[in-house]
Amino acid sequence: MLEMVNINKSFPGVRALQDVTFQLRDGEIHGLIGENGAGKSTLMKILAGIYHHDHGEIRFQGSKQGRWTARVIERLGIQFIHQERHVVPYLTVAESLFLGIEPTYSPLKLINRRNLEKQASKVLQEKVGLVVEGNKLVGELTVGEQQLVQICRALLQNPKVIVFDEPTAVLAKREANRLFEIIRELQKNKIAIIYISHYFGEIIDICDRITVLRNGQKVDTVGIEGLTIEDMVQMTVGREIVDQFSEKNQSTDEVLLEVKDLTHKTDFRHVDFSVRKGEIVGITGLMGSGHTSLGMSIYDHYGVVNGVVQLEGKPLGRLKPEGAIAKGIGYVPEDRRNLGIVQDLSVRENITLASLKRVSRGSVINQKAEKQKVASLIERLAIRTPNQEEPVNFLSGGNQQKVVISKWLSSGAKLYILNQPTAAVDVGAKAEIYSLIHELAKEGAGILLISQDLQELVGLSNRILVMFRGEIIDELEGSNVTTDQVLVSMMGGEQNGTDDKIS
Repeated sequence: MLEMVNINKSFPGVRALQDVTFQLRDGEIHGLIGENGAGKSTLMKILAGIYHHDHGEIRFQGSKQGRWTARVIERLGIQFIHQERHVVPYLTVAESLFLGIEPTYSPLKLINRRNLEKQASKVLQEKVGLVVEGNKLVGELTVGEQQLVQICRALLQNPKVIVFDEPTAVLAKREANRLFEIIRELQKNKIAIIYISHYFGEIIDICDRITVLRNGQKVDTVGIEGLTIEDMVQMTVGREIVDQFSEKNQSTDEVLLEVKDLTHKTDFRHVDFSVRKGEIVGITGLMGSGHTSLGMSIYDHYGVVNGVVQLEGKPLGRLKPEGAIAKGIGYVPEDRRNLGIVQDLSVRENITLASLKRVSRGSVINQKAEKQKVASLIERLAIRTPNQEEPVNFLSGGNQQKVVISKWLSSGAKLYILNQPTAAVDVGAKAEIYSLIHELAKEGAGILLISQDLQELVGLSNRILVMFRGEIIDELEGSNVTTDQVLVSMMGGEQNGTDDKIS
């Protein structure tokens, strides 16, 4: 179906791809794996026409393609679900779904907006299981819901090839399972799939073959049968990864954060919990349960209509981000690209963005102190960048995430609110981030870990709070908590001995 032959691509100071060949068969699901910075996204951006390759050629159904533009790609039937959501926040769901392919009537090609919105709601529910009004603004959807709108839009184009780049990174297990059903149906219809993911269990479950990239070069292409997760880790990183989760830290009895009766105008109500110094508290729930917006509301009072948030016994009041930083609160957002980094600034500028006072004398930045601080953090988090002045937009997604975390380490925060901190991050980088979270807790920081990754929650958290329809319905604590218990609770279930009872 598709061949990319001897593809090369370089950026200033970085050779992103070197003689990479990739082949996709008709109707197969082909996994593309590698560490952050291995070249996966660059290869797919070349396929999408976002980047132009320096050398090599692309063939589609046996024919060599000359100019590789967005129009050509669309005509050939190749669709992309990018890791970064390509949506216009001020369009409605219906407008975004049918943009450029709007159903019209009369010779004037008029649009019946009410019918368009009804049709959007119907199509979304039928194809991806998303229940949402067609007149709702895309910017008001969660990141996961935006992802499902993009997937549905791709399905409306009658594609021959669909590229899924980290499609489940922000989806709960139930939504991910629905996506896998969609992908298997596509395969039955002879649609070829390129599936990029750091979740190797998913790769084994759903893919026919995998291609492994490392440091911009192809390692191998192999069939999935008989492969283990350990085999894939070894191929990906070229070394053995030790157990990702250290022994859990014992927190102090001193309460750092206390949330009382916190109520959001739409997303959650009457939320009560606390985080002690040195404690990692996990929060999870199905998409739309309110756990994602809870972190933002604590950080900047977003959407809060009632309740009190206290840090070290003192009410925070109606905080703004600059006030939260001054109080010692760091927030790693779910949408790192749009909310966590400033894309046009350098790695150095992004890392010190929240802590300029620490490297300044009055209003003048001490550049020597700043560069020393940044160099130390780049080394500590193993950020892959040619230099400090590299635009952060040129880094891979996982390295951008490390920059976001470094920004808050630089600020010396007391409380870290981490919203999906390892979404779309490779297995090696995950281990490094987990180690850092443990280290911060040991140093006495409080960690609020908001995540859809159940293994991550169980492996890291001292306690796990489960939200369901805007309320905390369960608290799981102890060394014997399992991912199955968390999943049952997320779905509104009750634990009854060894039986899982879904209410």
